Amino acid sequence: MMKHRQVFLVYLAAYILQPFLQNLIPFFGENVNLILCLTVMLVFVHENPGQGIFFGCVFSLLCDLFYGLYAGPSVIAMVVCGLAVYLLKYFTHIENFVNGALFMVGGTLLYGSAYWCVYAAIGTTYSYLYAMSSLWPQVICNLIVGMAVYFVLIENVKKQRRDRYYR
Repeated sequence: MMKHRQVFLVYLAAYILQPFLQNLIPFFGENVNLILCLTVMLVFVHENPGQGIFFGCVFSLLCDLFYGLYAGPSVIAMVVCGLAVYLLKYFTHIENFVNGALFMVGGTLLYGSAYWCVYAAIGTTYSYLYAMSSLWPQVICNLIVGMAVYFVLIENVKKQRRDRYYR
């Protein structure tokens, strides 16, 4: 399990790196959500999902406060996404990378849907189909980044599992 300080530093790095990606790599940077990728993969891989959900919500709120139109929609979407991943991860095998990819794609789609629902409740005028049609590049980019995070995190889990069973 990662310590709170380590998780905080990783989320802080993702929060700081996110705006730079948008300027350095225009297509990729605009379509990747590093906070979402970290949250989905931490909740999916680790035994303690509270870290991922908590820090995902904190840094999503910071993103909303500094870069968003309203404060709160991404926090609500992150909680919905994190809880859904937490509830569904026990029905899958976390060491199968296909399951990690499916959770990353599903998490991105669920996050986008929940985000749209919050904006629809506020009174936005764009339709659900329009919002989802612009989400597909983000699904692809989040899948790439999410799988990179998955392969880093799963090695720690495999090492801890071996240490725990063979003592």
